[in-house]
Amino acid sequence: MEAGPLTLLLVEDDALVRMTLVEGLTDAGYTVLEAEDAEAALGLLARRPDIDVLMTDINLPGADGFDLSHAARQLRPHLPVVYASGRFRAAEPGRGLPGAPFLAKPFTVARAAETIGALLR
Repeated sequence: MEAGPLTLLLVEDDALVRMTLVEGLTDAGYTVLEAEDAEAALGLLARRPDIDVLMTDINLPGADGFDLSHAARQLRPHLPVVYASGRFRAAEPGRGLPGAPFLAKPFTVARAAETIGALLR
């Protein structure tokens, strides 16, 4: 991997949560792209080959974070994914990508950065 900041695509429909994470993860050294839904995220993934990791809320309007992660993997088979949710539906844990970390909301920006960093090592 070439030197420089890693690029994270953050998908979060709550504007305040998204703004807080963008600011904190940028301060942690990531280049952060943001989307509020799966459609916008897939558009960015199609246009931006520099995205190193996808962090997505599970509960999104339209296609949820699980659907997004599977569609993203069609575009980028080895793209690392981090899931986040405050309202995870316990009946659906098998819908996610095997081994993808999950952050239960509320979580700190430091915890998010630590989880992303561990995933990329």
